[in-house]
Amino acid sequence: FKKFIASISVLFLLLNFHSVSISQSSEFKQSQMEILPLTSFLFANRDTMRAGWYISPASKNKKNLKSVTKKPEGSLFVQLKPRFNEGEYQLALRVLRGGSHQRTHLREFTGGKPLNHKVYITIPFDFLIGVIQGEAIRSLFPNDRVEAGGWLHQVTYDWETPELIEKVFTNSENYIYPNSIFKQGINFTIPWKSLRSDLELEPLAVRDPLFIRRDDSGLRYAFYRIKHGDTLYSSVIIRFIGEKTHYARSQNASDLLILNGLADARSLSPGQYIKIPLEWIRSEYLHHVPSIYRLTEEKNFKKNIKPKKHKPYNILQNESGKNYKIDTISQR
Repeated sequence: FKKFIASISVLFLLLNFHSVSISQSSEFKQSQMEILPLTSFLFANRDTMRAGWYISPASKNKKNLKSVTKKPEGSLFVQLKPRFNEGEYQLALRVLRGGSHQRTHLREFTGGKPLNHKVYITIPFDFLIGVIQGEAIRSLFPNDRVEAGGWLHQVTYDWETPELIEKVFTNSENYIYPNSIFKQGINFTIPWKSLRSDLELEPLAVRDPLFIRRDDSGLRYAFYRIKHGDTLYSSVIIRFIGEKTHYARSQNASDLLILNGLADARSLSPGQYIKIPLEWIRSEYLHHVPSIYRLTEEKNFKKNIKPKKHKPYNILQNESGKNYKIDTISQR
């Protein structure tokens, strides 16, 4: 009888373990199915990345108390591959907002597996540097564009919510759009002052002799071409950065040497390019160019009708028979 009871207990434990395994497996498959890659893009002209939207099963039926939305809550993600022979430190420094200090999160994203340059890693949108987020936004929302006064966003997907858009594009948490009018096809303009600058969506310009380019990491910098007789201290730092204290100028000089891979400030040669972070540039050299917007005529254009100005965060209704449009010359 004791042997019979023992065998029944063992059988019960096996069945219970099997049911738990099936349950965990189904939950894992469900969570895998919640990840929805929607688009791919090439970052810094070398790294193929994918972007999309995902929702965790735990929050599938959760309601948002502010908007009482029936849409499932989710977030954006980017999938990317490590470069060949790239370790956790280098990858974190290259793509994560917190730099190398956030490299421990990579183990969470990889499930503890070693990095493989042939395997994509799914990283939540919030952890990535702004320039990768900006490129993902351009790819996910192909109808978005630069407009006079701000960034024009078109609601493209049925899973978009005011909360998600505010979180992705701005630093604000004031959700101003009720879900009743937040639907596919609606356009609205996010003012430049509200748009996150680290997304690098706003076209910028610098005055001569500076110019803007992206470096190998994909970040925007101001570049200056060294001329005969130029020095790093007087021709670059004092002229374009304008720090007044000797300590600040010395620190800028050290940072520029590291940033440009220079061993010595005296090693500059004519024709060499020096890159400078845009946030360091003096205001008289860095400016926004209104000439990137221009009005173009259509066949039914009437000269006596002036184009309407887009108000910040104003819902733009689709109009039939529209007699003007705004073309954008972007510097990206």
